[in-house]
Amino acid sequence: MSESTNCEKLATVLNTASQQGKAGFVKMLWDNQSADVQSELRPLLSAEALQALDSASAP
Repeated sequence: MSESTNCEKLATVLNTASQQGKAGFVKMLWDNQSADVQSELRPLLSAEALQALDSASAP
């Protein structure tokens, strides 16, 4: 995505997907974001979304 990324809307999608147990979808969307967007998103994510990301990156 570009400068026009709406982080609040994207965070809502990630949070909703994580609540629905769609960790793979959360991880896929996360991986498609630039590091700048990820840094803006992280504070907006729910504990469930952060857990989905952390568990997906764990060895």
